[in-house]
Amino acid sequence: MKEILPRKSFFFNMTEKIRIVFSCFYLAVSVLFLTNIRNSEFVLFSLIAIFLFCSALYITFFRWIVRYFRLRNYYYVITSQRIIIATKESGKIIKYKKIEEINQINDEMNTKFFGNIIFGEPENIFGKNNEPFSFFGKRGMNFSEDKYAFTSVDNINEIIPVFEKLGLKVSKTFY
Repeated sequence: MKEILPRKSFFFNMTEKIRIVFSCFYLAVSVLFLTNIRNSEFVLFSLIAIFLFCSALYITFFRWIVRYFRLRNYYYVITSQRIIIATKESGKIIKYKKIEEINQINDEMNTKFFGNIIFGEPENIFGKNNEPFSFFGKRGMNFSEDKYAFTSVDNINEIIPVFEKLGLKVSKTFY
């Protein structure tokens, strides 16, 4: 019914903006730990500081590079029976979800109708108590991406009627 090529840029919703602020703070703290390595004779502290710094670098910068290359190689397809995320070169299906399994669609977009289409409930930034990133039964920061989502999509206003024609409920959020 519709084939969509993602734009090679990112849409930053409020959740991503909070994650960016948190990741910069995490990077600053890890740099503090890293600078205090030479003052410590405790070897485990050095290993922890290096691990924190590497994970902070990934969360702050490298995950965006991975996301960009993944985005560059994907295209999205909407059929009457399922939504598909496939590779451009081979056409290999990476992920798909049947239309009858989709209970809600969340469109997060700006005023130029550029944004993300999320199939299902969007990931919460602070998550739930029973999620695997929780510490001691309390909430934590969630950096996982939505499992089924069309990211960096142009002209969402042209795609919404396709979903409505399939009988799906669409929630729109403007940022």
